[in-house]
Amino acid sequence: MSVTWLVALSTFIAAGVEWVEALTIVLAVGIYRSWRSALFGVAAAVLTLALLVAGLGAALTVSVPLGAVRTVVGVLLLLFGLKWLQKAVLRSAGLRPERDEALAFEAARAGLGTGSARFDTASFATAYSGVFLEGLEVVFIVLALGGLNSLPAAVLGAGTALAVVVAAGAALRTPLTRVPENTIKYAVGVMLSSFGTFFAGEGVGVAWWRDDLSILLLIGAYALVSLLVVQVLRNPRVLPARYPTWLQAVRRAAREVWGLWVGDGLLAMVPVAALLGAALLDSHRGTAGTAAWVLFGGVVVGLLVGLRGPLREVVRRRAPGTTAPRSRPGS
Repeated sequence: MSVTWLVALSTFIAAGVEWVEALTIVLAVGIYRSWRSALFGVAAAVLTLALLVAGLGAALTVSVPLGAVRTVVGVLLLLFGLKWLQKAVLRSAGLRPERDEALAFEAARAGLGTGSARFDTASFATAYSGVFLEGLEVVFIVLALGGLNSLPAAVLGAGTALAVVVAAGAALRTPLTRVPENTIKYAVGVMLSSFGTFFAGEGVGVAWWRDDLSILLLIGAYALVSLLVVQVLRNPRVLPARYPTWLQAVRRAAREVWGLWVGDGLLAMVPVAALLGAALLDSHRGTAGTAAWVLFGGVVVGLLVGLRGPLREVVRRRAPGTTAPRSRPGS
């Protein structure tokens, strides 16, 4: 089964959400500052993003072994999708406020000065940064979904979404408040998590049932699990007040075993990810030396991640206007 249509649909939906958020910023700049500056900023940002897609897309499929690309991109896409899905679940459960484009528009307008018919750098920079930052997520989605299956389909989906949002914004000249953005983000989170799972598994040699058809099964499974979690968060009474004794014992034992090696989740994740990358590189001829350096670098980065708190404190102390606290006796 070809998933070209699913890639185009997923990219269209995900990109549409990002373009709506960018449109809110551009409308605020254009209406209350300068349309000329806003449109120049939009054009510059779109050109930058197009160059990124062209350059990174070629490097993604040519310069790196396909198996390693699938694994790395799959993991990144999975984490990206889980971030969206986590926020969507919290919003659906009422534990996080939903995004309101009208409020976002007012916030963007409040940060601008009076209107101006002339070109000004502040308006250009605001529009450029808004479109570029939102578009970066679109670029990642296009490369991740399209680079491994059908880049033209992903580009078509993102481009169509951009055209639809621009047309709606030009016609209405108001934020698209009626777009069910939070519901769409929920669907996007499920889709990206499913694609990420599929690509990551395929990269390490997982034989998926019916190949691409498994993506649809993953979408259904993640949607079902997340909806169940939403219901649990909305109705905490369905959970027991106390876990069974045997389960408490298992949790304590698991914590003890985990604590023998790991005291920081990120400290563990980075070296493990490096080990996985080294294993993938080592499976290809002529890359054994590179694999060793990847593993070494991952361990070093993991150490720095584990020391991120003290390092931030050192940087804060050395910042201008701050003084280092006196060391206490015996410290």
